Amino acid sequence: MKIFFHLILVFWAFQVHGQVTIRLGTLPAQYTPILDTLFISGNFNNWNPRDTAYRFEKNAEGQWQVVVNSVQNPFQFKITRGNWASVEVAANGQDIPNRIQDNVSGANIEILVADWADTKGNHTATSQVSILTSQLWLHSLKRYRRIWVCLPSEYTTNTTRRYPVIYLHDAQNLFDAATSFAGEWKVDEALNTLSQQPSWEPLIAVGVDNGGNERINELTPFRHPTYGGGQGELYGQALVDDVKPLIDSLFRTKKDWANTAVGGSSLGGIETLYMGFAWPQVYSKLLVFSPSLWYSDSLQNYIYSQSPPPGMRMYLLCGTNESSTMVSEMNSFYSGLLGAGFPADQMSKNILAGGTHTEGFWSQHVKTGLEFLFANVTAVKKNKNPHWAPTEIIKKEGKIEIQFADNQNNVRISLVDFTGRKLPLTKIGSGRWVSSNLSTGWYLIQVEKENQFHSEKLWLGNGF
Repeated sequence: MKIFFHLILVFWAFQVHGQVTIRLGTLPAQYTPILDTLFISGNFNNWNPRDTAYRFEKNAEGQWQVVVNSVQNPFQFKITRGNWASVEVAANGQDIPNRIQDNVSGANIEILVADWADTKGNHTATSQVSILTSQLWLHSLKRYRRIWVCLPSEYTTNTTRRYPVIYLHDAQNLFDAATSFAGEWKVDEALNTLSQQPSWEPLIAVGVDNGGNERINELTPFRHPTYGGGQGELYGQALVDDVKPLIDSLFRTKKDWANTAVGGSSLGGIETLYMGFAWPQVYSKLLVFSPSLWYSDSLQNYIYSQSPPPGMRMYLLCGTNESSTMVSEMNSFYSGLLGAGFPADQMSKNILAGGTHTEGFWSQHVKTGLEFLFANVTAVKKNKNPHWAPTEIIKKEGKIEIQFADNQNNVRISLVDFTGRKLPLTKIGSGRWVSSNLSTGWYLIQVEKENQFHSEKLWLGNGF
């Protein structure tokens, strides 16, 4: 009988003991996504990390609060953002034991969350960076994704201004060394430096996390016979359908094509190229670092088959200490762009000695790339066979002569070789220009007038 009563007492000791109110004090400001829901999980709900009956709500004082009814003794719990991958951790990133409280019936308990498991580490992001959400649903891919935002430092004080936007892949590597694979791009630091220039128009940078194990699939527009992939179109569609509308709805953005850019490196570089030509009505500027052009010839063929989007600007970068084919592939791709009629003065090709396939190399050139893309220039439209196009082109050994109609007012003429180098032109008569000492190869004649653009590709030498 004594044993029976002892068991009854033990049983009741772990049973219901009223309710408890949990309030959250400080939270990791930059790393508590403003669109995420916070939950309490514990021994009262079978440790369900996303129990909608136990989500935090703002109370009258604006503090996050949740009421737990029928608590057990001892009361054990943790705070999550909807899954165990985003559970609270200690300030040093270490896991913490279950929070345990005894005899808490009717109590009000305030706790502090130091950090989250999915962002733990030594944070290096500036105060302009925050995580908007950790679980944006990408409809075309049927996957969740984390979205970062870096706002101009003036954003909260200049409340009427609207800003251009650049969308960047691999957000884990953009702003914070704590979340990066092998270092960060330091995009936020680059934007802060640019903001010190009087002529610079501040912009918003949006980072989209890569899909981890799905990265190869999502950032490759065409399949590789060995590595697979090919979901780049679905990923690109997700940015257009889900990410951009969310950003445009929450922030003061300039939504139009002329003020929207996209960028990435490696596989993110080829996805950027694809997106620029697949959605030319959305993006006018491409930031392309060390693109993995080897992945599929289909990408180049696709781009060359398109009409160059009028006014698009492109910044291309790679280093000589990357793969053995990186430089040759970059040069070949650039030549192909010129041959397809992409204006040389709307591109910047940069092949830098010693550059490596690393975040450290790319971080050194974010500022320069953004400066080129967002320079205050007038968009140029391609014009097929305008009346001010060359009337005659004469090819002689080592020489090209170009004849125009007599009226050449407000016309700019240039001759470009397939490395992108502008060649000297000498006027030899009314509307007649010549360039000499030329070697065998492809050349591009470019003519611009009143924001209209005309180009002609020609071969100098035997054959063709």
